Amino acid sequence: MPTTAEAGFIDAEYPFWIGMFLPARTPRTIVDKLQSEVAKALATPSVRSKVAALGVDSLTMSPSKLDTFVRKQMAADAALAK
Repeated sequence: MPTTAEAGFIDAEYPFWIGMFLPARTPRTIVDKLQSEVAKALATPSVRSKVAALGVDSLTMSPSKLDTFVRKQMAADAALAK
């Protein structure tokens, strides 16, 4: 089985990301509160240093931006798989 580069997909990227997902009908107030609290936690010096020690760049997104990002990633992965 060839690697993606050997198969001619020289520019293929494999970003690693983590997102938080909730059930579809979760009330918007809960979604917004959770996003706000996670963003606050990721901004604290102790969490930032632990995340940085893992070699991770922390990036927070609004729920709508995460939705757009995930949909684009899924489309790109599906195109690569085809």
